[in-house]
Amino acid sequence: MIKWLKRLLFEKVSTKLIAMVLSLILLSATFISMTYYGSSVSIIGSHVRASTKQGAKQTADYLSLMLTVGTDMGQQIFRNTRLQEVLNQERQGHLTVDQQFEIKDSVGQTLNNTIYSSSFVRSIYILRENGESWGSGLFNASKVKRYTLSGHEWYSDVVSDKANELWLPLGYDPFSGGGDDTELVLTLVDAFRNLKTKQTEGVILVNLDGQLILDAVQRIQLGKSGTWRVVDPTGQVLISSDSEQWGRPLADAGLAERLASQNEEIAEFQTKLNGEEDYVVSVRMANGWRLVGQVPVKEIIGDIVSLQRRVTMYTAMFLLVALLVGLMFSTRITHPLKELTRQMKAIENNNFKARSRIRSRDEIGRLSLRFNQMAGQIETLIREVEEAGTRKREAEIRALRHQINPHFLYNTLSSIRWMIKLGQTDNAYKGIAALVELMESSMGKASVFTTIRQELELLDKYMVIQRFRYGEGLSLETSAEEETLDFEIPRMLLQPLAENAIFHGLAPRDGQGIIRLDVRRQVHPPAVRIAVADDGAGIEPERLATLLRGEAEENRTGMLGIGLHHVQETIRLYYGPGSGVDIRSEAGRGTIVTLTLAPKEE
Repeated sequence: MIKWLKRLLFEKVSTKLIAMVLSLILLSATFISMTYYGSSVSIIGSHVRASTKQGAKQTADYLSLMLTVGTDMGQQIFRNTRLQEVLNQERQGHLTVDQQFEIKDSVGQTLNNTIYSSSFVRSIYILRENGESWGSGLFNASKVKRYTLSGHEWYSDVVSDKANELWLPLGYDPFSGGGDDTELVLTLVDAFRNLKTKQTEGVILVNLDGQLILDAVQRIQLGKSGTWRVVDPTGQVLISSDSEQWGRPLADAGLAERLASQNEEIAEFQTKLNGEEDYVVSVRMANGWRLVGQVPVKEIIGDIVSLQRRVTMYTAMFLLVALLVGLMFSTRITHPLKELTRQMKAIENNNFKARSRIRSRDEIGRLSLRFNQMAGQIETLIREVEEAGTRKREAEIRALRHQINPHFLYNTLSSIRWMIKLGQTDNAYKGIAALVELMESSMGKASVFTTIRQELELLDKYMVIQRFRYGEGLSLETSAEEETLDFEIPRMLLQPLAENAIFHGLAPRDGQGIIRLDVRRQVHPPAVRIAVADDGAGIEPERLATLLRGEAEENRTGMLGIGLHHVQETIRLYYGPGSGVDIRSEAGRGTIVTLTLAPKEE
């Protein structure tokens, strides 16, 4: 089972093709999903924040207006002429009971008339430690008597002039009605002074409608569980929908410090509370308080997360479809390659009747077609060699053998096959394309001769294939005079020289090096000189001497002798006196093979 899995994962081209397709789809889907998710979060988040800030700003302005009305009411009561007259009457003393009742009714009417001028104000009280206390509406004087006013910090601070005025947190009015906690109010405590004596007689309580304030704050939409609070510069909560927070400092000390350091009118930031990321928006009110909203970030982008799950589900479905398509696609790719490889092995075993079935018109189909043509030509030429036996036909069949050497094709296809196995599909397709072009160029004409220009182009295609085997460190540099490019030479005359330079010069050095090919016209005597040089390992002196004497038998082993013998025979066959092959080599420095091609005399 383990061996089968290893073969499936590491030796099957189809598995790697499917993995490649699935990986591309997965990467694409993930990239698109993440990009869409990030963009959606940014867009929706910005819209939510803009809407929230706008609502918070409007509410902060509304609350600031209410506080301003409360402050103005306190000043109006403090400077009321009738109330100042009452203080002066009390200073004179000896008030009768009727006068006291008249004062109480008069002050109550004055306070009632004042609160009727604004819907924000629920009640106004004047509280004194020494003397009568008055109030509007349902003011209960008996409740005042239960309190020791001087025992309350808010009363003592204002009466002792430590604070000119102060605001109490949202709470229930303790001096109203017959029961307790009957009315929710936000209270301003202001000093009640005698303008004549400048002495503080008590305090003025202006009670704003607490329920109206809470409704205004709770109308701001902030997710599903978002909360709003009003805090003073010290971090004390003055207004909140949670009554347990009234008058207490913010539970998150870090949040309180950050709010205190904010100088902007409207600020927004994210903070962690109990390990959860929260979005916070803060708007400064006219008196320095801040309206603060807080909500978990996930609530703002909750719909986007749901959409992300759906995208993930659709991606999984697409991957399943891609798996099926990949199986079909890989089968169409690998099956022809496997069959072509089997036919290559048959050719290697001298079965030149081997033919590959053509299943498509793409590069693989074209390669199969060229292979079939190659096999047919090889079979025909071998038959001609066996029948004719002339030197010319022998030279041609050797050229054809070098041109379409089954070992070369087999090695090339094996390299392409390994590229596909290793996931190098781009290089594999480039190798197939180069091999197809090489075979098309080499088999496109029936003529034995071609131009140097075409031969160099063919050599470039050959080098492309060799680079896939030896790497980019293998290079070919050509230099040819323009007037020599149309000079005709036998086909595949230069490839054996390049092949020898690679296999015997550069291959011992890991296939790294440069082959330089130079083509020049010789004036006296008229000829074309072609020099092929490499910077490889060179040829041993004993071997070089043998080659220079032309002692290269047909049964020798090794490509060096066969290739040079083919070139020598071809030159002897087609060119005149003065033509030949010259070899100069130095061990460790490289080899230079020079061909001199002089035309035959007519």
